[in-house]
Amino acid sequence: MYSLRFFNPSFYLWQAYLFLPPYANSSAMTRYLIAALPPESIAEPIWAYKRYVAEHYGSVRGLRVLPHITYVSPFTLSEKVPISSLAQQLESFLGSFQAETIQLTDFGYFSTNRGHVIYVAVEKTERMEQQYLTLDAFVRESLQVSLPPIHSVFTPHLTIAYRDLSRRQFEQAWPYFEQESFSARMPLDALWLLQHTGKQWEPLRKFDFASNA
Repeated sequence: MYSLRFFNPSFYLWQAYLFLPPYANSSAMTRYLIAALPPESIAEPIWAYKRYVAEHYGSVRGLRVLPHITYVSPFTLSEKVPISSLAQQLESFLGSFQAETIQLTDFGYFSTNRGHVIYVAVEKTERMEQQYLTLDAFVRESLQVSLPPIHSVFTPHLTIAYRDLSRRQFEQAWPYFEQESFSARMPLDALWLLQHTGKQWEPLRKFDFASNA
């Protein structure tokens, strides 16, 4: 099981709860997410960056989210849906994906009317793009899950500061990350199904890819 030992933001946890999204009808529905999780050697410095933006710029929301690369955005399923059935279908489908090693290089950002995001940039490969598209189609059609419209451009990344970063905070924080360098090689050989507990995301099941041909 993926270790959470680098996640120890006790000082910020009470603040992070203020940013929890509404969890309507939680007794009947469960939220899931499908993502790639980095090894601890990569997760550790990303946690350090998350703590840095919390301490210096007040962006605490990232402290309650594991470092990850999203492949399928959060979706809800009835608690009556057996997790074993969902896991079995994902295991069969994802077992055909080919593994590869991807490059993480420096930082990027998104700025929208909902706020600002700073992230570790991932150099997208053609294989990643194809896996993203085929998995989205599989979840929609075979699992019959309702998802928001797929992003026209897949921008894989590992978020450091979430949308609780105001414009002023972003303008203060970005110069630091703009001059900061980061480089790592990450094995992309599995995806994880994560479940929301009502407080944070927890890794639930791992689905290994086929060996790299």
